[in-house]
Amino acid sequence: MTAAFAPVAELVPQRPPMLLVDEVLAAGDDAITCAAVVRPDNLFAVAGRVHASVALEYMAQAIAAFAGLRARAEGQPPALGMIAACRGLELHAEHLAVGDALQIVATRVFAGAMAEYRAAVTRRGEPLAEAVLHVVTAAPATTTAPGSPA
Repeated sequence: MTAAFAPVAELVPQRPPMLLVDEVLAAGDDAITCAAVVRPDNLFAVAGRVHASVALEYMAQAIAAFAGLRARAEGQPPALGMIAACRGLELHAEHLAVGDALQIVATRVFAGAMAEYRAAVTRRGEPLAEAVLHVVTAAPATTTAPGSPA
């Protein structure tokens, strides 16, 4: 049985043309698996190819979807986040090709003010990229002006 997940656009702050991840395939307490297809209109595509370093953005968006699912479960909107550090980025291919079906897996190692994730992008089961990412999430926006009572 497959669990249905909200559309990725409801889980992450990215919007086209920067929205690269297509769907959440699976999610648990500390991990998420997403899918994406490299499309011809990909912002990073040149002559039918995307440099493999863009896999880092696919990983970041999978992590954002994970955070978005957690926020949604708590009745909160998706928060902005940013990569604070990337360690051990390994690229096992030079390019992704338009039409490639990708699977992105991110596993949370620890959480706190900064969270650490191990992430990987594969194509047909073959590794394309992997890294350890440290991510900082912005505090939720408030409607109260600074200095005024809450």
